[in-house]
Amino acid sequence: MKRGIWGRTLAGIAALCLVSSVGLAAGKGKEAIAGNWDLDVAKSNMAGIRSGHVSVSTVKDGFKAVVDYVPASGAAIHYEYSGGYDGMDIPVAGNTYFDSCTMLRIDRNTTIRTERRGGKVVGITTIEIAKDGKTFSASSKGTLPDGHQFARATVFNRAKK
Repeated sequence: MKRGIWGRTLAGIAALCLVSSVGLAAGKGKEAIAGNWDLDVAKSNMAGIRSGHVSVSTVKDGFKAVVDYVPASGAAIHYEYSGGYDGMDIPVAGNTYFDSCTMLRIDRNTTIRTERRGGKVVGITTIEIAKDGKTFSASSKGTLPDGHQFARATVFNRAKK
C-alpha cells in the first residue's frame, strides 16, 4: 500500500514519539546501570581477556560509559562513549571494533546497543541488568574487522568501589 507524504510523515512522527516516550519513561529515577562493574571472567566467554571494568555515570539526557579491558597479552583496551537512549548515533573513542553506536532502551533493565564501523552495522549487543541490580550480562554478535563472525556473552558484577 502506498502512502503519501503525510502518511510517511505521520508514521515517522509516531515512531519518534514512541522512541522518545520509552527513553523518557526509562530515564525517570536512578539509572539501573549507573555505577562500577567488574568483568566476571569465569562466567564470561570473552577469549583472551584477563580482566575488565566498566564505569557508567549519568549525565544530562543520558549516560557516559568508560570501558577498560586487560588482555592476557598485548596492550590494554580503553574506550569511552556518552549519549542517550534515543537511537541517535553516538561516537565511540578508542575502540578498534566499532567507532559509533546507537542505544535503544527497551525497559529499565534492558538496552540494545547497535555497533557501527564506518557507518556499517558490525554488531548488536543486548545488555540486561539483573532485577537485584548486582550483575549485568551483555550478549553480543557481529563481525570483526578481519571479517570473522563472533558471538560472546559477558557477565559483570557490581564493584564494591
